Amino acid sequence: MAQDIPPPLKFNITPSEISAKADALVNQAKEAINKLTSSITPDQATFENAIIPISHIENEASRDLEVILLLENVSPDPDVRKAASQAVKRAYRAYEATYANHAVFALIDAVTQGNPQHLDDESQRLLTDLRNNCADRGLKLPKEMKGRFSDITSRKMQLRGQFMENIVSYPGSLCKHEHELEGLSKTTLEGLEEDDTRRRRIPLHKATASAVYRLCSSEEIRRDVYIARERIYPGNAVLFREAVLIRDEAARMLGYTSFLDQLLPRRMMKTPAAVMDLLNDLGAKLQPFVKKEMEALQKLRGDGQPIHFWDFHYYNGKTLKGMNVDNELVAEYFPADFVLPRMLQTFERLFHLEIVEVVDRSADEVWHEDVKVFSVKDLVDGSFVGYLYTDLYPREGKYNHAADFSVRPSYIDRHGKYVFSATALICSVTPPTRDTPALLQHSDVITIFHELGHGMHDLMGRTKYASYHGWRGRRDFCEAPSQLLEYWCWVPETLKSMSCHYSYLSEKYNDHWKRMNPDALEMPPKQIPDRMVSALIATKQVNMAISTAQQVGQSIFDMKVHNPSSHEDLEKMDIRREYYASMTKVSGLQGPDDGTVMGDGYSTTPHFMWGQEANYYSYLSTRILAADMWKTCFAKDPMSREAGLRYRQMVLDKGGSVDEAKMVAAFLGREPTSDAYLEELGVGSGVVN
Repeated sequence: MAQDIPPPLKFNITPSEISAKADALVNQAKEAINKLTSSITPDQATFENAIIPISHIENEASRDLEVILLLENVSPDPDVRKAASQAVKRAYRAYEATYANHAVFALIDAVTQGNPQHLDDESQRLLTDLRNNCADRGLKLPKEMKGRFSDITSRKMQLRGQFMENIVSYPGSLCKHEHELEGLSKTTLEGLEEDDTRRRRIPLHKATASAVYRLCSSEEIRRDVYIARERIYPGNAVLFREAVLIRDEAARMLGYTSFLDQLLPRRMMKTPAAVMDLLNDLGAKLQPFVKKEMEALQKLRGDGQPIHFWDFHYYNGKTLKGMNVDNELVAEYFPADFVLPRMLQTFERLFHLEIVEVVDRSADEVWHEDVKVFSVKDLVDGSFVGYLYTDLYPREGKYNHAADFSVRPSYIDRHGKYVFSATALICSVTPPTRDTPALLQHSDVITIFHELGHGMHDLMGRTKYASYHGWRGRRDFCEAPSQLLEYWCWVPETLKSMSCHYSYLSEKYNDHWKRMNPDALEMPPKQIPDRMVSALIATKQVNMAISTAQQVGQSIFDMKVHNPSSHEDLEKMDIRREYYASMTKVSGLQGPDDGTVMGDGYSTTPHFMWGQEANYYSYLSTRILAADMWKTCFAKDPMSREAGLRYRQMVLDKGGSVDEAKMVAAFLGREPTSDAYLEELGVGSGVVN
């Protein structure tokens, strides 16, 4: 059925309004909880009169809080970011207080003990998770332990907030003379500001640093930039160390052997042993292939020296050029403003959607002029789905990694109606220059597809409770839909449909290309040539063993700090050394030869602190699921509308409302296996060619 489209959300909120909104959110939740606990006793508690009211409180809190959380990470106004950060902290303190409330626990526990049989899967999951939330607040601890436990809970929130404030701060820059930056294109150099001494300023954002790693022929400069970037947030290393220590302490107070042991029973992989078996098995299978790839890179290097962390992308690029792939030339066919709408066309076809840019939006309907807004409509039933926001380029004060931020979850409100969802693609790709549009590396195309996978999951979710909307299920599943969508970035038809050489976009760009290529006898093809696409696809497995081994190493590090043998071992642990040692042992990449301290790379990303803590392994475990779903359901016909709709209805629509293992098995028609992923890595047979 057709449905009127509601107006986009408003983002022109002042610091004082954010503070007032947070106060109202906290007070309304507190009043609702007080009313609930004073109106019924545990003997009277049922799912309908106790749990449903709690779900309404959670739904409405998520609706209001997620906009504030977004602004904390993207607003160009530092006062708004500060007010949002403080508001988020107050809201999380109120959340903690709710589930540390004995009266709330008594109601939830009474309903649980009653073992209601009429609940559907989503409601049963909600009941179980609410009880776990209360148990995690230490309500059953002896009185003499509760004070310390409460202090830890408060401190964890403080540490997390400060860490994230640092993450969105300006990462700094290095200044180098232009002659030291040999290998960088004229366009890249022109995009770097000059300092007072005419040196080029290299901002330590991921996009710019990545260009240096790929292109700069000076190992010294690559090394300087890499090490500087590993040190961009020195205070975060201190915050992280304290965080892992008190996480471990709190978990042991609750009777668990570690923070990981506390979390895993509520995940797809149920035990620390299962995770370590996965990582150790994959790491062992990769080793002969890592060795082979490393030997090839060292041969390319030619001086007998090891391949360092800052060398990998440079020599990987040389390997690709030897296969007739020049990433800089490939990027000329993927101007961001052309590519993004065509990416969305892929999702339109697959998932039976209509995605239309809101071109007449007002200034208060975005948080920055770079932001674009798209409305999303379901073509199956004509209903309005929600809004997608895109914010692609780095700026001061903005979250400087790639991520999808939920702006508003969907759920069924108190009146039985679905609340529309909204989601935001936040990236940090190289911005336009004076003479060229923003040009996406193929790796950027993959990253955006990946994050839009989270966005589609967010938009498609049809659940009763905000807690399970979109990717909000078991945390070691949520990467699977994004990993799956990456496969379309290796489909020739998809790549060609998204491509257009930037010189065809405007006369200005055309003139610029001609100036940069004065000896060219003709213009480049408008669409990426078949030979370039074929060469690009042939590189998919190039150095994949080393790249995958780096993820294995990071996952092992995550296990070490979140699953130590004892608290004393964690106190003694040199976290910095463990991070780089874990990476080097599995990937073969080396740090500085002179023993220089590289930095604290684990503290430059939020993953290990908030989001993927004790969960980094899921980037690998979900690749297994994604590879199986791709090969089984999409590989023969990637643009099958039937397969796309079936995937949407059986996986994306479900969000986290059902058991994810059963959901994937139902979609596949069998239990998933690792065969497709191992085959993709080339390690399935164990034969090194």
